[in-house]
Amino acid sequence: MPDPDRDIVKALDRQRKKLRATLTADVEQAKHSLHPKTLLQRWTDRQRVRLLHTTDTAKRKVANNAPVIGLAGLGILLFSLRKPIFGWMSKFRAPKPEADKDDVQ
Repeated sequence: MPDPDRDIVKALDRQRKKLRATLTADVEQAKHSLHPKTLLQRWTDRQRVRLLHTTDTAKRKVANNAPVIGLAGLGILLFSLRKPIFGWMSKFRAPKPEADKDDVQ
């Protein structure tokens, strides 16, 4: 006749082995998750996703505001070239010296 205490001990031993296997798997998963290489990979993946999201947002904003950005760029360009432009304009507006008719050779 089977001993009920023995069956209880066997059941508890099987349960202990299952729990130990689960704990071992969890420890291995934690070791893998906390490994520096894994942490670095997760960080770079997060940064890549953030960068792609920011780039997409910037592209959409530039596409939506292209005329304004173009006008601002043109204004900056004209502002930076104001001295050469004014120099050219003053050269064209300066009176040309008239040649004396008597000095013609």
